[in-house]
Amino acid sequence: MKKFGIIAHIKRPNVKRTAKVIMDWADKQGLEYWICEELSGIAGKTERFKPKSRIWEDVDCVISLGGDGTILSSVRAIGQHNIPVFGINVGSLGFLTEVLAQDIPSALDKLKNDEFFIEERMILEAKVTSKQDTNYNALNDVVLDNGGLSRLIKLDLYRDKQFVCSYNADGLIISTPTGSTAYNLAAGGPVMHPNLGAIIASPICPHSLTLRSILFDENSKLAVRVAVNEINARLTVDGQLGCMLDSHEKVIVKKAPYRAKLIRLKEYSFFEILRTKLHWGARPLTNGNA
Repeated sequence: MKKFGIIAHIKRPNVKRTAKVIMDWADKQGLEYWICEELSGIAGKTERFKPKSRIWEDVDCVISLGGDGTILSSVRAIGQHNIPVFGINVGSLGFLTEVLAQDIPSALDKLKNDEFFIEERMILEAKVTSKQDTNYNALNDVVLDNGGLSRLIKLDLYRDKQFVCSYNADGLIISTPTGSTAYNLAAGGPVMHPNLGAIIASPICPHSLTLRSILFDENSKLAVRVAVNEINARLTVDGQLGCMLDSHEKVIVKKAPYRAKLIRLKEYSFFEILRTKLHWGARPLTNGNA
């Protein structure tokens, strides 16, 4: 990797300082780089600024500075251009990011020397049928809920034009395997290994004892229709983007024709991440007291 871009969550503590460390390293190595305009306050090299939407141009990879949310927005910005993302965690959880701030020097050297491998993840594509130009991409999930008051919403789910079921719930989460450990998990949905090819539909607090998560094959084309009398329906993508939906609106969700590419410096252990980040299946530390 000889040319890269930098995308950052500038409101995170230490992000600007971390970006400056990376830029100084790149200058010493004689490497080319571009930074998103949000980082303009840390350098006077205006010729290196690019809008986030164009940071993918003429680079080998994009470095994402922040937390998991920054990874999500980075993938949405560049995923369709076949550019891999390298996550440096200056956030909190860091479920998707791999490198901590103190490991940056050695990590950058490995990146420069191509000592890494690329892991691919499924991306979802969501389209609001009445809004021809309203398309969204999600690495984690697509959520339909009531965007107004905290109340139930009525939704109908279809797979490949076949009716599946009706939901009377707080909402519906349609998730990738990557997103299975996010909102889907909090709503009682299953944990899925990221290499599996599946799409998960999980209701949020359904008003029924029989409605549970459903797994569909990755080539399924799902359609969710809002009930006729719903006036505050909302679509949210990765918890970051979205729009309000009209009554009787239909949203099509399917696998995107491209995949997210995440740079890994070491073998990725999904179960180790579950244990260390989410404390999944961890044994309690006891001192002999109850």
